[in-house]
Amino acid sequence: MFHTYINYEMEKILFILKERPYYTNNTHVKSYGLINSSKHLAMYLEDLGYHVNVVTVVDANGIDAVLFQYKPDMVIIEALWVPAPKLKELMEIPRYKKIEFVVRVHSDIGFLSAETMSLATINEYIALNKKNLTIAPNHLYFGEYLSNALKYKLVYLPNIIHETEYQRWDSHHHESHIMNVGCFGALRLLKNQPFQALCAIKAADDLEKILHFHITADVHKDVTLNPVVKNLEELFKNNPHKLIKHDWKENDDFNELVEQMDMGLQLSYTESFNIVTADFINCNIPIIVGDAIWWMPDILKTSTIEYDKVVRKIISVYKNKDSNFLRLLMKRSLSRYNKDSKKVWDYFLEEKFEDHDHHHDHGHP
Repeated sequence: MFHTYINYEMEKILFILKERPYYTNNTHVKSYGLINSSKHLAMYLEDLGYHVNVVTVVDANGIDAVLFQYKPDMVIIEALWVPAPKLKELMEIPRYKKIEFVVRVHSDIGFLSAETMSLATINEYIALNKKNLTIAPNHLYFGEYLSNALKYKLVYLPNIIHETEYQRWDSHHHESHIMNVGCFGALRLLKNQPFQALCAIKAADDLEKILHFHITADVHKDVTLNPVVKNLEELFKNNPHKLIKHDWKENDDFNELVEQMDMGLQLSYTESFNIVTADFINCNIPIIVGDAIWWMPDILKTSTIEYDKVVRKIISVYKNKDSNFLRLLMKRSLSRYNKDSKKVWDYFLEEKFEDHDHHHDHGHP
């Protein structure tokens, strides 16, 4: 470990996210993949002894106020939402000149390609030429290949997931003719939900079950504007199966929903991590993923394009959904991922903070 001689008690780390509120039954829900990801990572950093806060702001103009309030030693901006001129302005304010700024990139190239200004923003950050700015993809190979293309050293800073202790999970007593499949997460084209629905419908037919295909939808927006929702609705029109739309939920409520599933699907074309998969693992519910979720065991991976192969995998996992062997494999994969990720963060933070004088005032000899 890297922390045997340094006391980190004085260091303050502030995560800043752009607010993306969902309004559900007139309730303000602040829960989405990015903030859940930040909270998991924050828990680990707190375990190391840092003072950590996770805050959301309406836009980049709100950053100055939270910097002034929390006076952090390091700021971690989650995703590419802060314009480069605003970042430059903040970094050049004298009272913030000693802050380490980190911008984390949470997408692989597939999703970034769909955002017109994503790589332009990264290039604008690079052009700022600031020694105390780190641009950090959370996907190792994307970071390496983008570094090569842009001729600039990006720093890999992965997700860390707080793991729940393993307990023997007893199968929920669902109605035996219902097959509950959770395909949660943002409804975006590259997430591949309609393909997964087609395969799940065929698997349910072959198993002689009624499929309940569960998705996450912002009911005030997605249902009328999102093409993925519209096409999913059409898929379920002329068969006995049901599409069930759930509002965005706070993390604990979401985990309660996951625990009601027989299994999950995340056959996305592109991912940099995929926190939904980690939630299923923490809830001890088996989930099938595509190759993009590279850290999962091979036995739970399948194609994102081959219908027959996916149907066979769904049927196999459904029949073995109460297998402790599958659960232990998933847990082990997540634990291995976390162990490696923690080493990366330990090294990065030691390097960034080793010159701070007060570390050595109280550190071990």
